[in-house]
Parts: sequence; C-alpha cells; structure tokens
Amino acid sequence: MKTISKALVLEAVLLCGAARAQTESEVPTATNTPPSMTAIQPVNSAASKPGGPVIQSISAHIPPGTLAANTIIPEFHFIAPNGNAVLLHREVVDTNANHINLNPSSAINIPADAQKQGAVVSGGWTCGSAKFYATLHAYIMDADGNKSNEVQFTVHCNGG
Repeated sequence: MKTISKALVLEAVLLCGAARAQTESEVPTATNTPPSMTAIQPVNSAASKPGGPVIQSISAHIPPGTLAANTIIPEFHFIAPNGNAVLLHREVVDTNANHINLNPSSAINIPADAQKQGAVVSGGWTCGSAKFYATLHAYIMDADGNKSNEVQFTVHCNGG
C-alpha cells in the first residue's frame, strides 16, 4: 500500500481552493450580431382623411453581401387610393444610443397605379459597432397633405 505524503495532500487542497477563489469574468462574445427589428403592426388603420395613404404592415430584410453588413432595411407596405403618396417620415421616440444620425424624410417615387394597388417603400438603417436600440414612429404623407396612420418599430443593433 502506497502512502501519500501530507505535503502532497495539502498542495492538492490548496490548488483546488485557489481555483475556486478566482473571480468569474465576462467571456467575450462575437460582435456585429445581425440587426433585428420589432414592430407594432397596424390593425384597422385609416388615413387622416378619406383617400389618404394607409400603412398596412411593416417588414424588414437584411441585404445580402458583405458591403451591407450590419444593415437592416425596414419596409412599409402601404396603399394610397389617390396614388399620390410623396413622403415617408420617421422620427426617433426612444433610444439608448448616444447619437443617432437619421434622415427623417424620404421621397416616395412609386408610380400612382402601383400605389393604388399597394406598394412598398423602404429605408435603410446601418448599425455601426455600437450596441443600442432605437424606437421610431413613421407615417406617409400624400401630395394633398393627408397623413397616413402612424406606425411604431424598433431597430435592435448588435444585440441592443
């Protein structure tokens, strides 16, 4: 029968205790998590006046290719009975970002016939490297000054 020295047992106990005494630290995770988007989908929506545009739903896609990395494209599905929608307006209502660079208005250049049947207007969003979210409201205006229903969506960048 082999005998184990007291020194060897003591050393083993100390090494096990040392491992337990170390503090736990955060493990680095992959950066550039693909952006995502959530939205409150419109229900029974109406324009500000009869004949005005109506946003029917919101969707999004991530464009293919490495040049579009960290980009998401919100898509606003709408109908404009008069075929004269001219502007998509967006405004930030909540965010945890330090700074957001947003072009609040985009021209709508979709043929009248397509608008009357239902069309999609898109607007890109590039996340950069920061982790944040941004909640926005959006609406569409027509050439007569009629405003669509307002919709809300949130872009989540890098897991934010």
